[in-house]
This record gives sequence, structure tokens and C-alpha cells, in this order.
Amino acid sequence: MIRKTLGWCDAHGHPQQEQIRLSYADFEAAGISRGMIKSAAAEAIKRRFIRCVRNPEAKTAGRSSVSALYELNWDESGQYVKDPDHFRGFFVGEGNRTYIPNQFFDHVVATESLAVVKVVGAVVRFSIGFANKWGHRRTLASLSYLDIQRYTKMSDRKTLAASLRAAIRNNYIECVQEGYFDPHGGMQSRKATYALKWLNSAAGPDIGMKTPPAKTAAEKSVQKPHRDRFEIPTGNRFENPTGLQIKQNKTSKQQQSAAPLNETIAESIGPAIALLEREGFDRLTAEKLAAAYPIERIIRQIDWIGGRRVRQNRVGMLRLAIEQDWSKPSAGKSGRPDSPREAGNPLDEARSRLSKQFNLNRS
Repeated sequence: MIRKTLGWCDAHGHPQQEQIRLSYADFEAAGISRGMIKSAAAEAIKRRFIRCVRNPEAKTAGRSSVSALYELNWDESGQYVKDPDHFRGFFVGEGNRTYIPNQFFDHVVATESLAVVKVVGAVVRFSIGFANKWGHRRTLASLSYLDIQRYTKMSDRKTLAASLRAAIRNNYIECVQEGYFDPHGGMQSRKATYALKWLNSAAGPDIGMKTPPAKTAAEKSVQKPHRDRFEIPTGNRFENPTGLQIKQNKTSKQQQSAAPLNETIAESIGPAIALLEREGFDRLTAEKLAAAYPIERIIRQIDWIGGRRVRQNRVGMLRLAIEQDWSKPSAGKSGRPDSPREAGNPLDEARSRLSKQFNLNRS
């Protein structure tokens, strides 16, 4: 919802749409499994993050289905609330907003585990989320494990460590300076310094403002229950008071600026890429995983994902399972890598499955 509202603005910084039509395909593109969509939307409404302007309607005889219409829930009380129990909506006043790269929503949120999303979000919040009284915006954030744990409410330090490694390995953040723990009373200890990892150059020219699809007649008929929050007599809250230059959005081809795979390599990992794409990964991520890990491991984790307790981000959990080679889940357990990987020879099983799926004869 944030991506579709604040990520699509005109030349003056006004959102082109405040009320967003969302279908099941839109929710699934955000990494939410079909079985969790209804409960996730209901919880977001209950927590006052979004409002449902129009309920969805199923297809009936003589009438087509109608998608639900949502909008972000804004708090116009003038008080910035941090306590979740007293949260009434997103703060509508000046300031207290961060310029977040669209790829955070398009890629990190959609494909990564919740732990990785929290870690990247913490670095965003404590780096570019802060500006001093002179308008300078931070680029670095000094954070200890305890700082990140307190902010993200992640109790398991092993999960935090693995998520930090994954965020750095996947080029979301970078560790500018390693932390140091002084065993002699901690006098010389220092926190690690993190920063978002930016793509310094991209092929092709910048593109202009995006234009979303035209509204349907049904959407136009829905009246806004409040005034336009993005028109303020005292000035535009989305103007840039800090002087920070905001880059124009890039096309997906420009974002995927990596060189194409060698034909020989592409042919050898083609079956693995096809499997990953079938599970919901985008092409670029599928190529990355297929090139980095054995196909036997990929097949093994795909086979086992059905036995894990996936509540929201199935693709994100599958990616983490492949990268860390999680153990096989036993009855009543999720199979996360707290114990050594089970013995056995999954190679024969993997080859057999490959032969059936792709008619390959492998020696």
C-alpha cells in the first residue's frame, strides 16, 4: 500500500492515487501466500495501518467480480505516536517520513524473510531516516546487535546474525566498519557501522513520472471520506526540505544491470532456474540462486518447504532455506537450521526428480 501510494507521485510530489484497488495477484506479488491474504488484510485493518473503502465482491451470474479498494490510514490528531497500543494511523503532520528506495518494497519485502526485512528496515530507519537541524541526512548508522534486537524485537541472536549476513550478501546493506568487543571491561568496544548499499551507476537514461492505470467507473464513484491530506495550505509535506536529491525511478531492465549469464552456464542451471521461477522467484533471483547453489540442494528445499510452518512469506523462507541448507522438518517442527543437516544421500532423489520433470539423463 505504501509503495503504490507514496511510490507513484506527480511532478509536485502528490500521490497519483490514494485509494488503491488490490487483487489477489497484487497481494501474492508482495510475497503473501494466497491462504494468508484474507487474514493479513484483516490484521492490517485491525492495527489501523490501512482502511477498506470498498469490500470485494465475488463473481455472480450476470455480474463480474469487484476488487477491494484500500487506502493508507492517516492520523490527523497532530501527535506522533510510537506506542503500538495507541497507534491510530500514520502521522499526517510535517516531517517524520523517510525516503525509502522502491526496491525495498519491490524486492526485499516481496522475496526475503521477515527477519531480513526487519534488519534492512532498521538500517533504513537509523541512517537516511534521520536528519539533523541543518538538514543534513545521515548515510551511516552505528548499530550494535542489542540496538537492532531492541528495535526489531528479534530475540534470537542466531537469526539476527544470519539475517545480517544475508542482507550484506544480497547487496541490500554494507558493513562500513566492523564492530569490536573489548573483553577488558568494554572500554574500547565499538558498534558496527552499516549503510544502505546504493547502485552508483545504471545503464540508460532516467525515466519520467509513472502513470498508473486509469480508474474504473466503480472506483470513481467512491467518495473520499475526508479531505485531500496531500494538499496543505502551509506547503507540500512531500517537498524535500533537506536538499537530498531523490533519484528518478528506473525501469526493471535498468535495475537488472548485471551482465547476462554465459550460455554454457545458463544451459547447465536452466532446470534449476525453471524450478525456482515456478515457486514464485523472479528471473534475476532465480539465476542468482541457481548459479550459487547445487541443484540438489534447491530441489531438496523445495520438497521440504511444504512441511515448514509458512505463515506469510513462503518465497522468502524458501530462499533462506536454500542459502542456509536447512535440515528436513520433522513432525511439528519447522526444520530451521538449529541442528545439523540430516544424513543421507539426497543426490539420487534429486536426480530422479530431475529426470522425471525435465526428461534429463544424468550420469
